[in-house]
Order: sequence, then structure tokens, then C-alpha cells
Amino acid sequence: MTTIPRLLGLLAFSGALVSYPSIAQTQKFSFPKACDSCHGSEPKFPVRGARSQYLTSGHRTIGHASYSNSEGCQRCHTNEGFIEFVKKGKVDPKAIVSNPSEIGCFTCHAPHDTGNFSLRKTTKVALANGVEFDRGKANLCANCHRAVFLPKDEVKARSIPFDFWGAHHGPQADMLSGTNAYEFPGKKYSSSAHAMLPNADCVTCHMTQPRQRYALLPMIGGHSFRIGGEVHELPKLNNAGCLSSGCHTEMKQVAGKHVFDRNAAADYDGDGKTETVQEEIQGLLEKIINKQGTGLLQTMKDPLYDSKGAFVRNKVQYPVEVVAALYNYKFVLEDGSKGVHNTRYAVQLLMDSIKALDRNFDDTRRPD
Repeated sequence: MTTIPRLLGLLAFSGALVSYPSIAQTQKFSFPKACDSCHGSEPKFPVRGARSQYLTSGHRTIGHASYSNSEGCQRCHTNEGFIEFVKKGKVDPKAIVSNPSEIGCFTCHAPHDTGNFSLRKTTKVALANGVEFDRGKANLCANCHRAVFLPKDEVKARSIPFDFWGAHHGPQADMLSGTNAYEFPGKKYSSSAHAMLPNADCVTCHMTQPRQRYALLPMIGGHSFRIGGEVHELPKLNNAGCLSSGCHTEMKQVAGKHVFDRNAAADYDGDGKTETVQEEIQGLLEKIINKQGTGLLQTMKDPLYDSKGAFVRNKVQYPVEVVAALYNYKFVLEDGSKGVHNTRYAVQLLMDSIKALDRNFDDTRRPD
């Protein structure tokens, strides 16, 4: 018995078929109204734009964001693990997700279940030390963008087992709150205004769409979650969230740099000039590890990093001050904001860490 597709193929091959109407040509197609608001030609919800932004985001492009699928890591590194966590409040650390998928649209939203784009989880989040993080929609982000380990458990005289040792690996909620880094005994720690302002949150600052003519650029704002990108091969920062939140009446970018024009209160890194907050933080970080190989953790006896900044694996038992300095270095580095999230806390952590490694370091400019 010859099937219709096979018959059509034979007719076409023989030259007998000149024109044969398809099913789509003979039947009127009606796009389901329920789908039209997202997938139609004139969608109510900007799904296509959000999708293009997501494709440039760290959730999609950073390799470590979607490779870990066991020992509880699946909670934040897989779509299925996070959904399980939302439903049950925990994940089975002994389980492995079958056919896991990366963090994506349906990790944070469930439109086919709810009929809208509400977030899966917005309740307040308890950080690892019990401090509550409660900033509305940003609570969703804090479920994963927080420190997993605590300095009270990690910072002690010990060897460093691997390069990714530390608070692990996105302590943004902790930095914003001014907590969970190693605080040296006898030192006072405080926070900048972002720790207290309710509008200073992940969604406002990272997802507000740019207002300038590069607003269609998928690498900045929206579901890219990126503050910085490039326009015409030049660095561009999105300040729309800073201005729309009412926190800042003016927030500009240093021309030609991925740096906000926000000067630090003092020359924290001691290079003889007072620079922007982000440049001062970078200067402090480079006193600990740098590409020139002159950092304190690179030049000490039994260095933890080599002259190129690569981790040196060894079994040396390091004293508490070395372990603490490395913990804080990683905490500030992996926060990623270079002091923008919480300037005062970041500066205090780094200056105290440097002082612990180098007693000759001038910390008189340390903020209270």
C-alpha cells in the first residue's frame, strides 16, 4: 500500500506533480489565543527579547553555572534541582538529576502552570549564618547567590585543598548585607548604604532596561542581568537602575572603562592617588594576588599562588591569618561588584586581610 507522502514523492519525481496544495493551504490555521500573548507577532510579554538577553547571561554562558549535579549542588546548578528545592524546601544530596537542564526561564518562572510570569519563590531567605535577606523579588536571586560555607567552619590553621575553596562562589547577598566574611578579632565592621536601602536589590540594579539608544543590546540589563557590556566596541555601563531607584540622582561612567564615576573616600590601596571605588578595590585585591606575581600570597614562604596567579596545590599547613586573608580575597572577588554592593565592608575586609599578611601596610585610612 502506497502512503500519501510516498505517492506525492513519486509524482513529483516523475514530473507529473506541478502543484499540490499542502494541508496548511487547504485549512485555515488559527493560532491559539492562550499562546498569542507570548508567542504571537505582537506579544504582550517580551518573551523573545528576554530570551535573547538570557542567552548572553552568566546563567547560560559561564561553564560552572550548569555542571554540578550531586551532593546538593543541583539545587542551584540545575533547573530541576532548584524547582525541587522550591517545592520541598530541600534537595536530596545523594540524588542525581536525570537529564538535567541548565538554569533557564522556567527555573524562575512557571507560566504554563500559573498563567503568568510571577516568580517561583520570593519569600525571605536565611543566609548561612541565619541573617535574613528580605528584598522582595531579589529574594529569588538570594536563594543561590549567597555564601554556602561559613568562616567559622573554614578559617583555621589548615592546608588549602583546591582553588575553588572558600565561601563558594556567589556571595552577593552576603556582601550586600555585610555578613559572612571573616571578621578579624578586635576589628569593627560596618556597611555602606546599600545594606539598608530596600531599593538597592538585584532586580532594580541588574534588570532595569537601559534608557539610551543601546536599549536593544541584549548584553546589558533585562534578563542578561549584566551591568556592563560593549557598544561599538567600547565599554558601556547601564546606570538606569541606579537612577530609577531614587538612590542616585546622578551616576556616570568613567569614559572608556567598566567603572562607575564614584570616587572612594580615601586612597585605600596606598598607590598615592584616590581613585574610583572599583579601582581602589581592584588595587587592594592586587596586593594579595596579581598578574605580576608580586602579591602577598605569591611572594610569601610556601606561596599559595605562582607568579602568573595560578593556584599552587600543596599540603602546607597555613596559619589562620593566611587562610583568613584568602577567604576574604575570594569573598570580595567572587562578589564581582568591586565594592559597589557594599563599599565599606569590602574595604574593611581587604585592608584587614592585607594588614594580617603585611604588618607594614598602612591601614590608617580604613573606614570606620
